[in-house]
Amino acid sequence: MKKLALILGFALAATGGIAQAATHEHDMSRATSQANQSAHTGTGVLKAVNAKDGKVQIAHQAIDSLGWPAMTMWFALRGSLPQDLKVGDGVRFELAQENGKQWVIVAIQRK
Repeated sequence: MKKLALILGFALAATGGIAQAATHEHDMSRATSQANQSAHTGTGVLKAVNAKDGKVQIAHQAIDSLGWPAMTMWFALRGSLPQDLKVGDGVRFELAQENGKQWVIVAIQRK
């Protein structure tokens, strides 16, 4: 009878751990989903503007929320570049991913 009680106790403990692990995984997937939907902001220097194609080149600092190191990149703009910005200006910008592929600047302003 003691063996049966021990086996039953271990079985309950094991299934409780599995249920807890499943709950933990669910919470993690929700956190990852929320992180993917949150805004990603960066700061840098406006290096070039391609008005014809609606793109800007920015030498940006590391963007920790994306795991990106500091680098210089071309970004598409959603909308137009504010008229008061010019090459060489420090900028603060917000990025969003479109179609699960391309990162697009959805807001930009002078830093």
